[in-house]
Amino acid sequence: MKRIVGVELSHQKAPLAIREKISLTNDDVTAALLALKKYTQEVFIISTCNRLAVYAITDDLNPIFEFFREFGPLDPYLSVFDYETAAVRHLFATASGLESQAIGEHEILGQIKKAYALAQEVKSIGPIMDELVRRAISVGKKVRQETAIGQYPVSLASVSCDVLRDGNYDFTKTTVLVLGTGEMSNLVLKIISKKPFSNLYIASRSFRRAQSMENLYHGSKALSMEDIRSILPEVDVIIGATFTNVYVLHKEDFENIEKHIVMIDMGLPRNFDPEIKTLANKRLYDLDDMKAKTDLGMQKRQQEIPKAMIIITDEIADFNFWLNTREVSPLISSYYEKLDTIRDEELKWALPKLGKLDENQQKIIENLISRVTRRVSGKPIERLRHFSQEPHVEKNPIQTFKELFDL
Repeated sequence: MKRIVGVELSHQKAPLAIREKISLTNDDVTAALLALKKYTQEVFIISTCNRLAVYAITDDLNPIFEFFREFGPLDPYLSVFDYETAAVRHLFATASGLESQAIGEHEILGQIKKAYALAQEVKSIGPIMDELVRRAISVGKKVRQETAIGQYPVSLASVSCDVLRDGNYDFTKTTVLVLGTGEMSNLVLKIISKKPFSNLYIASRSFRRAQSMENLYHGSKALSMEDIRSILPEVDVIIGATFTNVYVLHKEDFENIEKHIVMIDMGLPRNFDPEIKTLANKRLYDLDDMKAKTDLGMQKRQQEIPKAMIIITDEIADFNFWLNTREVSPLISSYYEKLDTIRDEELKWALPKLGKLDENQQKIIENLISRVTRRVSGKPIERLRHFSQEPHVEKNPIQTFKELFDL
């Protein structure tokens, strides 16, 4: 039976070395949606630095498993949500930030919105998945508005800034280099650009893009990615947040630099060669290290999870009601149309036989018949809506008739 399902590879089960293999560009996601669309009724993909999730309406999970296997033997790292409520709950929890490495982080909502826009563009989602994703976004907003789950700094961007704060830097004597001009870099720059750093460099493979960021963040300096090694001797902090398939900086780039340098690697795939950790006076934080840095704020956010789950549970019930009622709504509309046709036919037969009636008398008769038909049909329609919420319950026909007409 076709149903909503979900399959995900994320930080919950997969280490960083595995997650690196499934970092997809928008073009990759588009190709995946078009491929999976052939085997599913509707399909939606979320691809972030910490997860690759596929939600679909299907009766066969194998095409989704085969999609993940294209990246290697990943089955042990997959989380499978094989029945409707579990898949819906996971998507709502994801949108609320409950499944993020940094619980309650806000970036995931923007990422889901972009994934939604991409799925709409390639027409891989239909009315059910469209409603599901829109509700997920709404639930994510509601959880953040009605709980304190997003009020403690645990996102990758904010935690990277906490690393600087914990280092007791004199910002007026500190030089920072940010690698990349994408979404994560922007999140970091929005926070750190407010500090009075001695120098703030922004490097990009596109110098024009770096210049546009220079104009956006006053006091920063644009730099081509090719030129970053020339300023390494003067840099105190490097934040890597660019998309790349090869390391941007290697161990040998720092072997002749004796000063203490802190590096924060927010990239997936990684921006820094892990061997840099073996060098003296060099401190490299990768995504897994950043997870450890979020523990304190995480504990506070975890206290808000029960409140968030109450909201999510209520929203799941609302979605399930919509989903089940959706199937019976056309039947109810058809029934009402049939009643209206019968009413019109009977009025056409009866009114001429009643002699001359004034406008008010005719209106009373028309309203009377409408009221009778609505009252007679009211209980069956109410019970039919109730039955739609129990799609798997078998009913005895006689008992069903008695329940429909309240006999």
